[in-house]
Amino acid sequence: MKPQHLALMLLICAIWGGNFVVSKLAVGHFPPVLFTALRFALLALLMVPWLKWKPGQMGSVLLAALCMGTLHFALIIIGIAKADDVSVVAVVTQLGVPIATLMAVVLLGERVRWKRGLGIALAFLGAMVISFDPKVMSYQIAIGLILAAVIVMSYGQIVVRRIRDVDTFTMQAWVGVISAPSLLVISLVMEDNQIEQMVAATPWHWASVVYAAVAVSLIGHGGTYFLLRRYPISIVNPGFTLAPVFGILAGVYFLGERLSERVVIGSVITLVGVLIVALREAKAAEARGVKPLDAAVERSVGKVAGE
Repeated sequence: MKPQHLALMLLICAIWGGNFVVSKLAVGHFPPVLFTALRFALLALLMVPWLKWKPGQMGSVLLAALCMGTLHFALIIIGIAKADDVSVVAVVTQLGVPIATLMAVVLLGERVRWKRGLGIALAFLGAMVISFDPKVMSYQIAIGLILAAVIVMSYGQIVVRRIRDVDTFTMQAWVGVISAPSLLVISLVMEDNQIEQMVAATPWHWASVVYAAVAVSLIGHGGTYFLLRRYPISIVNPGFTLAPVFGILAGVYFLGERLSERVVIGSVITLVGVLIVALREAKAAEARGVKPLDAAVERSVGKVAGE
């Protein structure tokens, strides 16, 4: 990979990792679901030029958008609001990679050989090690919400794999258009004082909305699309496992989080397992002749909290 393209990959990972901290700070002011609704409203406005009706596939497109947008982000942002450590959240979200693999086995009949099986086992073993940390046990509900979010996202990715001729930006546009109004409805039902919080928001609070919509979605996913047009998915996708590392570092530096030895060990085990799965899946996709841009749609939409 050329140095400038490697720098772009690292920038994307830093943006995605930093979004955990930005989201945590944002939900200190905005109600969590309202913040996510505002993010997707801005994204929808920016993505209108790519909004295209796909005859015969809209049922799957709308289902995928609902799973990968509304449900995933509603669950994950509430989980972030309830969690004490965004570092732990950054690691747990990576379980979406092995969970998606297991869903592909059940729903698509894919075969998993021993190397991917080992990676899946390590990923869940590391998550178990983290979960039994005394501090993490104090916010198990948050971890449960994050796990539910990655399961919903994984199912959305399975749905996307059945869609043809829908590029990354069209899928992003539909995610924004479906998610913004549906998340607003959820916020109106579950949360209070939306107008007051929006009026009281400072420029920094609104900057967090812009960061989530523009940096995370447009630059992050647009950069992924750019890289996958130039390099094999076996090089690009595994590189993005660095995103939670940036999330951990950001949590420690900006939020003053202190990670126990158990959390550090569990995080390393999980990320090693995820890397093994990502490497094997990328090579398997290339062997099946999956186009890099198809892989971009499958894996990049709503990548990290987001994703």
